[in-house]
Parts: sequence; structure tokens; C-alpha cells
Amino acid sequence: MTTLIALLLGFNKVNGFQSVSSNSIAGATTAFAQPAIMFISANKSTSTNTALSKFSTAPTAPSTTFLSSSNNDENDAIKNRFLSPKIDDAGLPVADTLLAQIVAPSLQVFWLSLNHAPRPTWLAPIFANTDGLLYSTPAQGTLVAPTLIHGAGLAFCWVLGALAAKGFESDAFNISGGRGYGTVVTRIIQAGAFSTGVLIFSTQVDLLIEFGRFVQPGESQDIDLRLFKSIVELISDVGFEALVLGSWRIYRASLTANADGRPPNYYP
Repeated sequence: MTTLIALLLGFNKVNGFQSVSSNSIAGATTAFAQPAIMFISANKSTSTNTALSKFSTAPTAPSTTFLSSSNNDENDAIKNRFLSPKIDDAGLPVADTLLAQIVAPSLQVFWLSLNHAPRPTWLAPIFANTDGLLYSTPAQGTLVAPTLIHGAGLAFCWVLGALAAKGFESDAFNISGGRGYGTVVTRIIQAGAFSTGVLIFSTQVDLLIEFGRFVQPGESQDIDLRLFKSIVELISDVGFEALVLGSWRIYRASLTANADGRPPNYYP
């Protein structure tokens, strides 16, 4: 009996020890497992974020400050072409103005007169006759004033185009050092395109002032005739100005064929 009681007590102690031991082990396991799980989950989230950041291809927005500064620089550069242009030959703007105002319009008047063509509308206020022909013997000197007035407008358009195309810089008329005529011709075309746009705009403004409104082809025979005359005169102005100024610019560039880029016998 005593032995049986001792065995039962030992079994209970063992069970108590085992239960205590199992509870302690479970508690310890839980205590150590929770920080480990938290650490592993934290490492997983960190590695996941790192991987996502590495493989992320979302574009970044450009800096508005950089774009605004570049736009401001471009606007300043365009303004400086007109407000503070670079003129390497001080006599070139004067020569261009004289050719555009006097030579080209006068050549146009002579050409139309030789061909017995109808007179341009910008010569209309000078003539006393009503037949509208250049060869109708107008009063002496009546062609000078309208030619100079019209030529002044054409010269203004060309000077604006030359400024826009940087046509007064040395690259626009200097072919020394094997540069060739490529840049010269390019600047002439650019200046001519800009000046032609200004002339077209001026013609539209002139028609607006004349009729007091915007007119369209097909409204009446008088309007169609006036628009047709404007188109013909516009083509004539552009053609004669291009012939005179283009030839002059090519000739001016040919004078710089020397190695120093100066005309022959040039002594400043």
C-alpha cells in the first residue's frame, strides 16, 4: 500500500512537473516566437518595399523651375534679336534699307511701265488721270513720292526679317575659311519668310481699314477685283525684293572670300 501511494504521488509530481514544464516551455516558446515573427515580418516588408522601389518604373515629373528658366531664356533670346541685335557690319542695315526702299520698288515700277501693266494701287493717289495705266504720261515727279512711301514699308518688313534671322551677324555674310554659302542662303530665306509674313499681315490690315470689315472672295465683283489686285501686288513686291536683296546679300558675302573675312582693300 505504501509503495502504491508513493508511486501515485510520484506520478502526480511527474505530471505536475510535466505540466509545469510544458506550460513553461509553451510560454517561453511564445515569448521568443513573437519577437522573431515580428522581426521576420518586418524584414519581409522592408525587402518587399526595397524590391518595389527598385523595379518601380513610374516617371518622375520634370522640374517646373528648370522648364520656366529655359522658357525665360528663350524668350529673352528672341527679344534680344530685336531690342539689342548683334550687328557686325554697321553699314549693312543702311545698305539693305536703301535697296529695299528705293531700288526694288523703282525696278518694279520700271518693269510694269515697260510692259504697259496696270498701275499698282499704292500709286493711285498720285495720278490725275483715271485710266489707271503707267504709260498714260503722268505729271513729272509723281512716281517718286509713292515709290518712296511704299518702299519704306517694304524696307521695314525686310529689316524685321533680317533681325529675326540674325541677318546682320557675320555668319550671315561671311564665307571666309571655307564656310561656303550655306549659312548665307539659309539666313536670306529665313529673313525673307519672316518679312513676307509681316507684309501679308500688313496687307490684311490695309484691307480691313479700307473696307471697315473682313472681306471674303465671292462677296461681290468689286471685292474680288480688289483682292486679286492685292494678291498680284503682294507677289510682285516679294519677287522684286527677293531679287534685289538676295543678289545683294550674295554679292556682299562674296566680298569676304579672303582669309580674314574682309572685302578686298578694306582698311577700317
